[in-house]
Amino acid sequence: MSFLVLHMDKFKKEAVRGIQSHNRRERESRSNPDIDYGRSAGNYELHEGASQNYAESVQNRIDDLLLTKAVRKDAVHMCGIVVSSDAEFFKDLSPEETRRFFNVCKEYLSMFVGRKNVISAMVHMDEKTPHMHFLHVPVTRDGRLNANAIYTREVLKNLQEYLPKYLQVQRFDIERGVEQKPGSRKKHLDTREFKQQQEALDSLQINNGKDCQSQYLKHLLFLNEEREYTVNTKKITGKIIGVNPFGQLQIQDKNGAILEFGFKEIGYIL
Repeated sequence: MSFLVLHMDKFKKEAVRGIQSHNRRERESRSNPDIDYGRSAGNYELHEGASQNYAESVQNRIDDLLLTKAVRKDAVHMCGIVVSSDAEFFKDLSPEETRRFFNVCKEYLSMFVGRKNVISAMVHMDEKTPHMHFLHVPVTRDGRLNANAIYTREVLKNLQEYLPKYLQVQRFDIERGVEQKPGSRKKHLDTREFKQQQEALDSLQINNGKDCQSQYLKHLLFLNEEREYTVNTKKITGKIIGVNPFGQLQIQDKNGAILEFGFKEIGYIL
């Protein structure tokens, strides 16, 4: 049986435009070689009310809240949940069943976050493994803009537990990802599919005389700390904010853009 991949991210206002560009393939990515733009026409949007302007939709939803206090400059304006599984899972599904799988996930997550708060549910079929980017404004049940109040550790655990069960009821042969052991240093991986990442880590090879896997794990210890990195001789100032479902490090630069680097580049991050 395959495992469900769930990965949650939080985005500040300045990052929303970049997420739109990535999801809608508005320009070619320099940091993600896995995208096959020849297959991008096969991507599809599952949210009927999806806008071509994420920032405008997010701001309109925030304005609807009629907040009594001004929104903080560092507030999270949008959250994203990536949903996927392994290649074998999708290999056994027809295109129609693949679409139904993501639609079931979209419906479940829409109920979870509130339908009025959904911005997009874009499915990417042009990368190594099909996956959905589910985006929403983090609005609490009492009308506050507060991502931390929504995504507590307990809530994330429940989401990982009950979405797979819901999918099983819908006749999908899938189970929850393996939860990491208590006390692990990689606490930011609460919503990552642990087994898939471990397999990816195990596949790392030696690069420039260094153990890439050890180097990879070492950088995760500096999570959310702003540092200077060198990637292929280019200097980048930013902070590691996590790992995507495919094992790539995610670095947020000073402009709020999310950069992702694969295993071949990890040896060059110093």
